[in-house]
Amino acid sequence: RVPGMEKFFRPAVVAYVVALAGVAARHWWWDPAARYVDGERILSKAELALYDGVKRRQIFMAIMGQVFDVSEGSHFYAQGASSYEFFSATDGSLAFVTGDFKGNVTDDVSSLKPPQLYNLATWVNNTYHAKYIYVGKVTGYFYDDRGQPTPAMTEIDSLLAAERIDREKRKNDEQLYPKCGSKRSKGTNFVWCKDDKVPRRRSVYNGEERCACFKSAAVADRDPHNLPYPNCPPTNSTCHRDK
Repeated sequence: RVPGMEKFFRPAVVAYVVALAGVAARHWWWDPAARYVDGERILSKAELALYDGVKRRQIFMAIMGQVFDVSEGSHFYAQGASSYEFFSATDGSLAFVTGDFKGNVTDDVSSLKPPQLYNLATWVNNTYHAKYIYVGKVTGYFYDDRGQPTPAMTEIDSLLAAERIDREKRKNDEQLYPKCGSKRSKGTNFVWCKDDKVPRRRSVYNGEERCACFKSAAVADRDPHNLPYPNCPPTNSTCHRDK
């Protein structure tokens, strides 16, 4: 008997050690075969495919090349649980945007436009990093086998930076010239502005057009980015539109 060892076998200590071992066994850092580059785990697609809750106990999924342990959300991601099961053990980034859980479960997002990429990145940052355990990166469209951004990911980062600037500009523009109200139904399609303001078709960023409200027709028509609605008197607060 070793003097002083009694304290290591107290029930509270034993319970703590058992709990700690359970957590460690459940999460990724317990895998002795895991590969790390500069302290970050890098998974191949074949390795990620093992973490479906069946082949391996944990459920991993990737979005934009970043891998998360979503075992806590097994009611969404476990096999047979819901439509989200298609995201388990793979990177199905494209399907996050398109909603095609069979044909678009791929990490190739080359078909997406900057606003769609922005929404995808928002999922990564606001949902997955906030709710689940970050594991590392998976090699593929976004990262190479050392976890470095691929040329495609570098281009995406540039597009996202430009999109953030455009969104800030649009936000400021909408504060100056508020959005119109609108109604569209069978046989009805019109826009309107409150407080006797007048609606105009405003095109500023990336060729996008929106309906904006201006204090007066004189103010609105000074800017070549603003166009009147066809067959609508310039001082009307309500205008019908063709489509």
